[in-house]
Amino acid sequence: MICDLFSFAYIPNWYLQLDELAEMALPEPWRFRDAEYSYKNTDNPILERYLQSTFRKLAIDYDNENDIVKKQSIFHFENEFACFHTGLYTRQYKSIYACFSRNQKSDTLLRWYFRGFADECSPLLRYVSCLPERPLSILPLHGIHYFPDHPIRVNIDHILGDSANVERLPESIRDARNLPLLLETAVELARRQAVIVPSIVVPQIYQQRVQYLLPLCLTDMENPDLAMTLCEMHCYYIGSTCLTLQMAYLNARLLARPTAPWLVSLVEE
Repeated sequence: MICDLFSFAYIPNWYLQLDELAEMALPEPWRFRDAEYSYKNTDNPILERYLQSTFRKLAIDYDNENDIVKKQSIFHFENEFACFHTGLYTRQYKSIYACFSRNQKSDTLLRWYFRGFADECSPLLRYVSCLPERPLSILPLHGIHYFPDHPIRVNIDHILGDSANVERLPESIRDARNLPLLLETAVELARRQAVIVPSIVVPQIYQQRVQYLLPLCLTDMENPDLAMTLCEMHCYYIGSTCLTLQMAYLNARLLARPTAPWLVSLVEE
């Protein structure tokens, strides 16, 4: 199955469709206060990225699943109609689905045509007896609980030896001679804080596994500069990648709307 939404279907008026989805769904901030990158979509770039990433994840799961019934719980395909669960809900807490019909346009070779977003009571879904499941419900959430007392082993050589990781560090400390010590100290400080306030640690999914995002304070004791991803091992965690805070928000949003203050502060209310 094609993993890119725009290669899967012809979608007219994409930004207008996103605006309608944002209005239809439970109220949520869909853009950053001070975006790190320039987005063509200035109204709801977080929503756009969320939807594209959700589609990609579902498409991969669909390809990897051999059971026909389970496939239909990921994507519904029947005759001239297709749909998937967006993972979002209306203000009445009804599931929202992305709906498609066979593409009849002669100027495109794409197989499907986007019909719109619809809740479970929409006429678009009246002939679908078993609706697809929410994306989160089909993820293998192994180790979903974070254990704050577990030690953290930081792969300093990998982090500081990777240019992408280094560029995410605050510019003022990138050339510091004691940078390895600063990083190790920040991780230990964050680990101790998480013992007292476990909710600062936020889960994300990476390659079918749950990881955790740990906020690190490198230049200010009160304000995180970046997040370290923690992969659960046997009774300990290993940290080998750093993300900017906005990257962390986008990854965390694929599972659920972030509620940790250090992520909530990044978006416009």
